[in-house]
Amino acid sequence: MYGLLLSLLFTALPVRPQADTLSTLSLQAVPLNHDLRLDGRLTEPDWQRAPAATDFRQLEPVEGATPTFPTAVRVLYGPDALYVGAMLYDPEPHRIRRLLGRRDQFNQADWFSVAIDSYFDRKTAYVFAVNAAGVLADGILASRGGPRFGGNEPDLSWDAVWEAAVAVVDSGWSVEMRIPYAMLRFPQAEVLTWGISFRRDIARLSEVDEWPFIPRNIRSSGVVAYFARLENLRGLHPGRNLQLTPYVVSNGTRLRQDDGQISSELDADTGLDLKLGLTSNLILDLTVNPDFGQVEVDPAVLNLTAFETVFEERRPFFTEGAQIFSFSYGREGRLFYSRRIGAAEPIIGAAKLSGRTEGGLSLGLLGATTGHDFQPEHHYLVGRLRQELGTYSTIGGMVTGLFRQRSGDDELRYSLAGGADWDLRFGGNTYRFGGHLSFSHRQVNGQNASTGMATALRLERVRGVWTYGTGLDGFDDRFNVNDVGQLRRNNLVRFWMRLGHQFNNNRPFGPFQRADAFIFSWHQRSYREGLYMGSGFFMRAAALTRGFAELELRVRGDYLWGGYDLYEARGMGPIYQPRQLVIEGEYGSDTRRSLRLEPSFELELDEEGGRRLNTGLQLEWSALDWLDLRTELSLEQEHNLLRWASNESFARLPDGWAIGTRSASPRSLDDEEYRLLPSPGPLDELAARYDPYEGFADRYYVAVFGRRDTRSLELSLRSTLTFSPMLSVQSFTQLLLARGRYTDPSLRLDKDTLLPFPDYPKRHEFVLNSFRVNVVLRWEYRPGSVLYLVWTHDRDAYDRADPFQPDSWYQGLTFPEQLRDTFRLFPNNAFTVKLTYLIFS
Repeated sequence: MYGLLLSLLFTALPVRPQADTLSTLSLQAVPLNHDLRLDGRLTEPDWQRAPAATDFRQLEPVEGATPTFPTAVRVLYGPDALYVGAMLYDPEPHRIRRLLGRRDQFNQADWFSVAIDSYFDRKTAYVFAVNAAGVLADGILASRGGPRFGGNEPDLSWDAVWEAAVAVVDSGWSVEMRIPYAMLRFPQAEVLTWGISFRRDIARLSEVDEWPFIPRNIRSSGVVAYFARLENLRGLHPGRNLQLTPYVVSNGTRLRQDDGQISSELDADTGLDLKLGLTSNLILDLTVNPDFGQVEVDPAVLNLTAFETVFEERRPFFTEGAQIFSFSYGREGRLFYSRRIGAAEPIIGAAKLSGRTEGGLSLGLLGATTGHDFQPEHHYLVGRLRQELGTYSTIGGMVTGLFRQRSGDDELRYSLAGGADWDLRFGGNTYRFGGHLSFSHRQVNGQNASTGMATALRLERVRGVWTYGTGLDGFDDRFNVNDVGQLRRNNLVRFWMRLGHQFNNNRPFGPFQRADAFIFSWHQRSYREGLYMGSGFFMRAAALTRGFAELELRVRGDYLWGGYDLYEARGMGPIYQPRQLVIEGEYGSDTRRSLRLEPSFELELDEEGGRRLNTGLQLEWSALDWLDLRTELSLEQEHNLLRWASNESFARLPDGWAIGTRSASPRSLDDEEYRLLPSPGPLDELAARYDPYEGFADRYYVAVFGRRDTRSLELSLRSTLTFSPMLSVQSFTQLLLARGRYTDPSLRLDKDTLLPFPDYPKRHEFVLNSFRVNVVLRWEYRPGSVLYLVWTHDRDAYDRADPFQPDSWYQGLTFPEQLRDTFRLFPNNAFTVKLTYLIFS
């Protein structure tokens, strides 16, 4: 298979670059001669003399087909803003879906969107959207696009100050947008050309029309690269972009302390954000005493893996412009993970400089200082450069740093990481040679500085009905970017290949509107020892039926010829893994309906009898024009999965073998913290073949494995109640109940051997009860100024049974009993009032 795929890849490479075969459309912008009243009705004379973009084509459901209803879009430009007017014809205006919703929430309404590449770099664009009820959405569209715009969703965390008005008329509905130049970044020139794209969503038909039409078989190579040209922009000046946003926050909390005492606290704070346009395409963001508290809570999770839980960034200072600081390691992580900043201590202040030069150099610089009581303890620094090469290619570099103001023994003193990355396109943007070369350097007091390296090389066809690629990823055992970034694994070398196909050139066939499939395979070893870490594959097939139902099937196989996991034993060495097979399926009912059901399942099997089954049901219901509901139910069962349970200390004493009463290393246990075992079990054999713990002659630190059984239930409900496009109430409620136990204990002797220990005295069981409620009232009382009222209710408990108790929690506990116990927990309540006021000039 590998040889065949390599042959296909290299024989398909062109001898010389090809010209781009996709024609580029253009639209002429017209200067505004009269005052424009923003009422959604295109009655002003200026609209009538502007040329219109009318040659829309379907992206959904029949790619390239003539739209069901025509659309006409015109563009005007004034001294301080760009104006977009759209007439969206519909012979049945009473059937236009006018659903209210929260800002930046793409609901099942009719929508009109414009994406503007004002840099004209063909990499990123600003997205402005409005639905037929007047709800606004805006964001940043990266070069790969998204399901709404090509491949990835736009980053909706970016919020601009702009206006839109809509009107339903006899012939359909119409839109007027006013986008201030201060919200865009563009070079200073007398005559400008921008990239532009328009999109229309007709909800009741599940139809998506766009101009210019960009086929799916090229969207993965960068949808922004194929935007139309918006021409004749003359004498544009962004003006003075200065935004001051003072805010005040008040918090009231009532919670139970660790000693059982109930405490109530009330506090208030103020801060200031500043956004300053240094030039037309260079922005400085400053924040003093920032309020980085999230108004939306993170969901509770049960994580039994060896890797940390990664949460989405929600803080506006970090989400805005996040694409500038992107440096990805694929599934393994990223060089910069912004949630590291402020995770352990409050942020005192932060600054961010971002922009792009006329020569195509994008730059970003971010700094932050954290510490308790305004005493600086940690300083973070992130710098990013990316240079455009021609129309499609880029090369760049990035560096991150963490510096500790005060440090003691065994504490991190400083950490540096960085690298260079490249994305070189050729063959008319059909092929890609990409990769990175990275380093990390960490200094801990009392230890030698550690330097690690990582690299990735990949050669891919990214455009066409058939796409494919191959690559190599390598991380040495000292590479560590987790002080400022996020990395799941190091000590890894992986070779991979992929192949994708869009059936029938994305056109309908049989019962399907369209279908595609994808296969990815890999082979990996450890970098340091050369240990075989398994080979596997992942296959995905997805289709949209003629009845607008969505189907998806995924199959993954891992450790097909065995292999070892370096991380499951939590630092105690590799352990052999059995062959695994995972099958997943999802079904989504008719996308045109206001009520949608999405059942799913996931089944995992291994050759040693372990299994896991997860069944889920998701319901989305636009119950009323002003009420959206979404609920998810998930049930999961694990049975007989061989997994790590704990790391334990054993001591050979004059009276026999003993085990530590706590799961800790011998260095952390006193002599009285050991309990004699009734029998030595396999410990004599282990001592004969296992090295004692460093610094001890008769102490052993060993990984304990067991057969894990778990049960979990998760139920969540999200609702959005919208009174107007600027006033909404959103609620999130989550119930998570889980319990688990480990049976058939065994001790890890070496990477291939587990020693059964029937008389192992400890019982490893856990129970997780969690109930969370988050209610947010959001009122944008003037453009860019928002009042938040937030209530957060939390009942959480994660209990591990006394390891020496004789009775089992797992055997007698039921979900109704867990539910009863959850609502007996003392609730922590927090009330927050946050008021921001934008001073814009």
